[in-house]
Amino acid sequence: MLQMGPRRISSRIEVFFSVLILSMLANAHGLAIETMRVYLSGRGKDDAVEWRFLCTHGARSGSWTTIPVPSNWEMYGFGSLSYKKDPTNAWDECGIYEREFWVPPEWQGKRVFIVFEGAMTDTEVSINGKLAGPPHRGGFYRFKYEITSLLTFGETNTVQVKVWKHSRNKSVNRAERMADYWVFGGIYRPVYLEILPPQFIERVAIDAKHDGRFLIEVYTVGITKADDEMKVVVEVRDKTGARVGHAISADISHDNKAVLITRFNGIKAWSAETPELYHAVISLFHGSHELHRHMERFGFRTVEVINGDGIYVNKKRITLKGVNRHSFWPDSGRCLSENVHRLDIELIKGMNMNAVRCSHYPPDKEFLDLCDELGLYVLNELAGWHNSYDTEIGRELVRAMVTRDVNHPCVLFWNNGNEGGWNTALDTEFYRYDPQKRLVLHPWSPFNGINTAHYLAYENAVLACKGLPVYFRNNEESVDPSDTDLYIYMPTEFLHGLYDGGAGAGLEDYWKLMKSSKLCAGGFIWAYLDEGVRRPDTGEIDTAGNQAPDGIVGPYRQKEASYFTIREIFCPIQLTYNPPDTLEVENEFDFIDASECKLEWQLVKFPHPWEEPEEIILATGTIKPPAIAPGKKGTIKLPVNNLPMAEADALKIKVDDPYGREIICRVWLLRSENPTAKLLARNTRSMTSSAPIFSNASETVSVIVGQVELEWSKETGYLVSTKVNGKPIHFRNGPRPATQAPKLTSLTLTNVENAILIQAYYTGGLEKVSWTVYPFGWIRCDFAYTAKGLLPYFGVLFDLDEKSVTGKRWVGLGPYRVWKNRMRGVSYGYWTNGYNNTVTGMSEWIYPEFKGCFADVRWLQLIMRHGRITFVFEDIPFVQVLTPCQPPPELAGFARADLPQCGLGLLHGIPPIGSKFKHPETTGPQGQLNVASGTYKGSFWFRLEE
Repeated sequence: MLQMGPRRISSRIEVFFSVLILSMLANAHGLAIETMRVYLSGRGKDDAVEWRFLCTHGARSGSWTTIPVPSNWEMYGFGSLSYKKDPTNAWDECGIYEREFWVPPEWQGKRVFIVFEGAMTDTEVSINGKLAGPPHRGGFYRFKYEITSLLTFGETNTVQVKVWKHSRNKSVNRAERMADYWVFGGIYRPVYLEILPPQFIERVAIDAKHDGRFLIEVYTVGITKADDEMKVVVEVRDKTGARVGHAISADISHDNKAVLITRFNGIKAWSAETPELYHAVISLFHGSHELHRHMERFGFRTVEVINGDGIYVNKKRITLKGVNRHSFWPDSGRCLSENVHRLDIELIKGMNMNAVRCSHYPPDKEFLDLCDELGLYVLNELAGWHNSYDTEIGRELVRAMVTRDVNHPCVLFWNNGNEGGWNTALDTEFYRYDPQKRLVLHPWSPFNGINTAHYLAYENAVLACKGLPVYFRNNEESVDPSDTDLYIYMPTEFLHGLYDGGAGAGLEDYWKLMKSSKLCAGGFIWAYLDEGVRRPDTGEIDTAGNQAPDGIVGPYRQKEASYFTIREIFCPIQLTYNPPDTLEVENEFDFIDASECKLEWQLVKFPHPWEEPEEIILATGTIKPPAIAPGKKGTIKLPVNNLPMAEADALKIKVDDPYGREIICRVWLLRSENPTAKLLARNTRSMTSSAPIFSNASETVSVIVGQVELEWSKETGYLVSTKVNGKPIHFRNGPRPATQAPKLTSLTLTNVENAILIQAYYTGGLEKVSWTVYPFGWIRCDFAYTAKGLLPYFGVLFDLDEKSVTGKRWVGLGPYRVWKNRMRGVSYGYWTNGYNNTVTGMSEWIYPEFKGCFADVRWLQLIMRHGRITFVFEDIPFVQVLTPCQPPPELAGFARADLPQCGLGLLHGIPPIGSKFKHPETTGPQGQLNVASGTYKGSFWFRLEE
């Protein structure tokens, strides 16, 4: 039963003074001729304003209460929260909003509009009980109504908004609400009043080229044939406010339009690397009287697509390093804020990306404003995940999208839907409102000279890089033999992330291929974030099974390992170190010379496990790189003379771009041997401690050294027990081969120079294991085994009680784990990591993950509840710490790797990992299984302490 009679939440006095103050401020600053904007809501999730609210169906329905505006009502526990489509019980779900607002008498004689930046999905607006116009349909688009005639000036007015979650237009539901994302309801973007003079500038559309050519279309309202001496005057101002060139003017035609064309000299062109912005100040005059003034920010830039060649910005061929982004925050759904938009752009640029695809709908305008300002290319998309709007409503929504976003220099292309969700009758509609005539794309399909095919297997990506129209149809990837055009390859989705797979895994292979092709313009990884919503009913993060955990970052933007892999591979300054003093530099910027960057170097010494846990910087300095033009190579000489190179372990190089943003930090080891192992070997020759004591039992061999007791099985030759002061440490049952079952042939125990040597010989994979127990408390193990054939992994294993492990610290590549096809993005250093049981993208979201395979580890110390174990490794490429939990097979797709069950693995081969849709073997050379052949050897030292 609906409870009628909504209670008042703001007094007339509060509403009066809020609007009056805004009005007085506007007039005091001489802004009366500019559009006045009065917000009835907050600007975003962080400053939302309470409105009266009633939800008609679902949770918390049937009674009046309040809700913050903007917001999605599901995030406050109303209605039904669902993924991919509205359930049938939500088809009638409606939210009714009300609030009061004061209309000053000074607004008489002006025209007042109410503007909604976005409401899901059908919206009906009433002012003082009278409809403002027909319902708006479509959840991702700005719309407005003129309400001048419905207002009572000098009094409090009431706005009522009814928002239906499910549209009455079936094509809107198919395009927007039967889609692979969370479907929400509500007024989720700002609502405000626009107060304008009777004759005003409605909108402008600008085409400003990088060479200074400038065209502006000015559209006015309210000018009739009876009006004479009506003109517009346009000035361009730079970021300091200084005028550029001369003002230009033109008369208004009787169809309320003026077109002005000129050319400005000495302008600075906009690109994602050089985001130079200008303002156009457009004034509407009647004779000498200025009626209205409008300001529009824009950039001078030229976009060209040359068929069979590439994409050019300002006459320079560019490569798009992009990602797909949903507009999403876990606590607020699609309702965001400037802080979220800025955070996302900074994180995307932090991966050295230069482009974003707004999937699968137009974003908040504020996001595009910041892409203009901070520098990010954008593919702006009309909604239509797999189904399109009908032509009638589609035309309205294309107009709404393009007229709102046409002047953003960041927007390079318009996307007409996604993966078949395009209505081809709308393709030409984009051009009606865009004087730049940006190209329209069909993401997933070859169209307009660009092949945007999704998720091609590596072998088919090779064909696409040759210009062939390879794409997915009839449930397989194939080439269209009837299409003889040469296409630019630019996948709008590739390397589908899921859990820890895809995204950075496999990227190096694809990117090498794409960089080598003259017909590839880059691509867009799927996807930027895990779309995990914090459910208001349980408080849990819900990723809709395996449908939403696709991100490079987590719901709260927690960085996964792929973030750093992408950052290194996409870095526009690629470095190669040639000892002792040369850096080879490849400049992959499109517009920035390497000399504009800053390079800082450090000579670093890493700690031994028994030393203070910190890196020591032995020397540091900065270098101004030489002039190396975009696309060119050069060298830098490092000032190594008179530096302590012999004492240092590594050279660290950090590069900042011209804006002071770090784009890469690389570390190179200065010697191949492990200095910690070398020091331990040296100590064995100067031992003064008491010799170890051994004993022989019927089933085991035991050795005691100090407080440490070790036991080996006579049946297997494996280390089976480790204790300190009688307390078990639970490091045991190895080294056993990861892929075979050996048979012990002999076990010997001898005294060697005050140490005890235990040797085990085998058949069946394991060849020989030698243990040397030294008086000074360290034990050394040398092993040899054979492995042959195609294997996901191979090496030797030990057991370890996971419940006893609380943390680790190490010197090696880190801090993230690696896969065979995701080796980039880790760097050499001293790292620490508390225990966690994160399943990437599925639980905890604590990164870096504690468990997994780590590369090139010099030493590792495991912190246990009752002690610690320190390992020092030689000739062991990978160390597996515990066995990481992985998503269940029914959810993982191909984003699940085959790893051995162990507490500690000493491996010479580790597995690759796939993506959501692709087995790793289909993603390139690094995704192939290991080819094992012959005998493999390794050594490690370890020490047990309480």
